[in-house]
Amino acid sequence: MSLLTFAKINKEIMSDNVKFISELERLLNEKQSDYGHFDNTSFVMAGIMEKYLSVYNNKDIKVPLKFFGIFMVFLKLWRVMQSDSYKKDSFDDINGYAELLRRLVINDENNKR
Repeated sequence: MSLLTFAKINKEIMSDNVKFISELERLLNEKQSDYGHFDNTSFVMAGIMEKYLSVYNNKDIKVPLKFFGIFMVFLKLWRVMQSDSYKKDSFDDINGYAELLRRLVINDENNKR
């Protein structure tokens, strides 16, 4: 492969990556506008699960803040497994939840310092 061909392929890959990141960011902004901030939802959902599991088990149960994001990725993956056809929005949701979860974990880690 010539250096020129390699440079052209690399430029196309970079362009695709920029498009992917731009589309993901647009999707995340749209979802946040529709459903609220992911970190707040994660906090509320972890609290609900802690209370429910604590009452159910008759002892204090702690649920990590990242539980909600992990659960949502699993849910979306399950839907992909159950579907016989490609649904772009399922993969967009998986990418979105993975990115939100990544940001949540980084923010949580930075707040502990």
